Amino acid sequence: MSGMSVDGAAGWWRAWRDRFGLAEVCGTLTAAAGFAAGYAQAGSLLVAAALATICEAIGFYGCIAAKTGAAARRATAHLGGWRRLAAGAWHAVREQLASCAVAETVDGFLIRPGCMVGAAWLMRALPGGVWIGFAVGKAAADVVWYGLEASARRGVRIVGRGGIARPVRDHEKVPA
Repeated sequence: MSGMSVDGAAGWWRAWRDRFGLAEVCGTLTAAAGFAAGYAQAGSLLVAAALATICEAIGFYGCIAAKTGAAARRATAHLGGWRRLAAGAWHAVREQLASCAVAETVDGFLIRPGCMVGAAWLMRALPGGVWIGFAVGKAAADVVWYGLEASARRGVRIVGRGGIARPVRDHEKVPA
């Protein structure tokens, strides 16, 4: 871990686990159920991967929605009525939706089903290869998703601080 202290790595892990740990477990379980149902019914890896992607999104975002709703409820406890509803919705958008939406759009339509189909197809000749491929494809898609999400979250944070609202002044004439 070049350049990262043990406390930094442990802090990063704790932050990830607190934000996504339970949602990842829920998403993985529902993805496996969707993959099994799709493959058993249609015998098609494409159908299985599509159903796994849909089921995973439902499990993952159902958990995220419950956690975000509870956090918004705590954050807006001092407000009442429509102000609380509006502030709670803004809290949810700022905390989850803004960073997850970009990653999920690319992931849900292209990356996740492609990774699961591709890995399951490549490993289908091995004993249990379809399931090994499902697991490898899901893990690969998760790595890509979390990379996209982290990048989007960083962009949301920069915009929130007004970091890109200022004009860039780097056109100074360089002496020859």
